[in-house]
Amino acid sequence: MLDTRTAAEAHSAAAVLARADAETARHRATSRLTPIATGFEPLDGVLGGGLRSEELVLVGGCPGVGKTICTLQWARDAAAAGFDARFVCYEHGEDTLVARLLALELGRVAQPEDVPLLDGLRAALREVAFGARSLTEVIEMHPRVADAYAAFEHYAERVQVWRGTTTTDLDALEAIACEPSASRAVLFVDYLQKIPLPEAQLDESERVTAIASGLKELALTAQVPVVAVVAADRPGLVARRMRLHHLRGSTALAHEADVVITLSEKWSAVSKTHLAFDSVRARSYRHEVVFSIEKNRDGPALIDLEFHKDFANFRFEPRGKFVTEQLVDDVLYDE
Repeated sequence: MLDTRTAAEAHSAAAVLARADAETARHRATSRLTPIATGFEPLDGVLGGGLRSEELVLVGGCPGVGKTICTLQWARDAAAAGFDARFVCYEHGEDTLVARLLALELGRVAQPEDVPLLDGLRAALREVAFGARSLTEVIEMHPRVADAYAAFEHYAERVQVWRGTTTTDLDALEAIACEPSASRAVLFVDYLQKIPLPEAQLDESERVTAIASGLKELALTAQVPVVAVVAADRPGLVARRMRLHHLRGSTALAHEADVVITLSEKWSAVSKTHLAFDSVRARSYRHEVVFSIEKNRDGPALIDLEFHKDFANFRFEPRGKFVTEQLVDDVLYDE
């Protein structure tokens, strides 16, 4: 005779399968709601934990301020946390990006006594990335190189790099973002204005509008965060502080983006009047970059953070702080 307790707990095979399918769907939905940390604090705190699925994040600034360094470091941190980081770069080749990642790891593990050796070690790692030198030989040069490569090897399979070309259009980027993987992905594009469009007759504003709209649609379709580097317009190149309206195609970018972060050299934004008698402080400002959260659809905006540059090792110190000086328009004044 059938045990009543067992009978009460029994379900049809179809019901069991439907329940499992629903639980999987709930797990996936919950997973998409969990942000992917950039590894930069307090930036992740301001962004509610990091990069969110279906959002378009723009990182803008003048040439040399660290946009590629910043976003590649975010890709590295996402991969180190177990996510798939897909980095499409229209500015640098794949070997250059790998060389930068190796230098980044060397900078992370380096000790003060290693400083005199770092230039040579970075050069050797670059030769490895370009295939001009044996990895085994370089690893044996110094224990710190072995440590750096071990850190790189931990996540290297999860960082995928592409050299953007004239055929790497929005459809190609969508295909990259939608490639199946065992973990969630985040797409990085360096940079937005170089994404090709088939419509050759569009002016700059129309092009940026179409591209920004396409990237936002891509984020929604692929259900991934999309981080795009954005170039400054001509007035932005001479502005003392980068703002959203200094980005090329700023009207469309402001509309489509969920988050906009602009990067500015802190020394150029500081009022020289307040620093005239403090040369030590003035010099220290040259080592900092201000990250201004110009737009944040789901959190606080108009917040300014600063991060220390370690550009010799193609990285920022990931522990930053809130800017303590008051930012007014283009000029930074002491309170």
